[in-house]
Order: sequence, then C-alpha cells, then structure tokens
Amino acid sequence: MCCLTDEHLRIVDVDEDLGVALGYARDALVGRDVLQLTHPDDRQINRERADALIAGGAPFSITKRYLGADGRALWVTNHISLFHAGNTRRMMATVELIDGPPPEDETRLLRKAAERILAKRRLRAHYFEDEMFGEPAFDLLLDLYAQDLAGRDSYTTSAAVASGAPLTTALRQIAMLVDRGLIARDPDPTDRRRVRLRMTTPGAARMRDYLLAAERL
Repeated sequence: MCCLTDEHLRIVDVDEDLGVALGYARDALVGRDVLQLTHPDDRQINRERADALIAGGAPFSITKRYLGADGRALWVTNHISLFHAGNTRRMMATVELIDGPPPEDETRLLRKAAERILAKRRLRAHYFEDEMFGEPAFDLLLDLYAQDLAGRDSYTTSAAVASGAPLTTALRQIAMLVDRGLIARDPDPTDRRRVRLRMTTPGAARMRDYLLAAERL
C-alpha cells in the first residue's frame, strides 16, 4: 500500500488498498492532512520526522496508528522518502500493516494511555465535588505505572498526593494494594527514611493488559 503527500502532509494520491483498510474512498482521502488520519499520540513524532526529512534529512521509517473511518486504530509501519516532481516536492510512504506496537513503541503508548486516563479522572474535580467520586487506589495505580514507565521513582508521600485522597485514606489504599500483590514497598538506598513504591510484575502485567484493551475501544 502507498500514500503520496505534498510537503505539508496533504494527501495527493493514495492506492485503493490503503483506502479500503482505512474505510474511505480514494476521493474522500485526497486533500486531507495525513495527521488528521493519525492517532493523536503519534502526530507530534510524525510531524517532527517529516519536517526533518523536508529539511534535508534521510528517508525514515515510522511505526504509528492511523484512525479508520469507524474510529479504530490501525497499526502500520510507514517507510517515507522525499522526491522532486518538477518544481514541487512529494513524500512517498509505503505502508505496511502490522498487528500491534513493537516493544520500543509499546512503552510510549502505555505511558501516554495511563497519563491520559489519569488526567481525565482529575478533570472531574473541576466540574464536580470531590466527595462524589472515590477511587484513590486506581488513581494511585495509574500514576505509579506511568512513573515506572518513565523511569522515575515514586515515594509514599508523592503517591498519596497523586491519589487525590486524604493522607490516611491513601496510606490505607497503598497497604491494600501491597497486600494484593499489585505494588511493593522498597527502602530508598540513599535515604532510609523514605520508602519507594513500584509496580510488581503481576501488577504491571494487569495494568498493561487493561490499558491495551482500553486503547482498542
């Protein structure tokens, strides 16, 4: 499958197979911005790589998600090169369908998914009273998972703040999550007064499965 765009990422031509895969007729795709058909989490890196190519960089490959006409995400690897057609420049992308994200992209996908869900949950506080909702354990898990994927340490106090619950409530939730084997406590090797929190292997696996399932909705 292939897609031809101008230097502004507007589609000039697209083959029928790609249109079918996305659920669009060819005429409905010509003239559209490729980034409009790209998952929001993948747009920035797509734009940056395209800009680098236009500025004289080398052809590149990018794994990303297109959004089909029905809203479903379609994982692809695009191999993109730049060429001149008269006085104009065109980018040609050959499109390879894949089953899902490669390992190096999965971490980015999962971290963004966790951060997005947590941000949406926190947004409720701007419109509704805090006491209407109470799921501090899940907010704590989302934040801790995102911090783990980003390679950042989490501590009891910061995790309690992330949960949005009073400290005593958050500490009870942390103890419950430890008892259930979803998170673990480790002493901080540089400061024995502090306790680090981390996802356990089973806890991280369950959160990964949940986030991947949520991304497919």
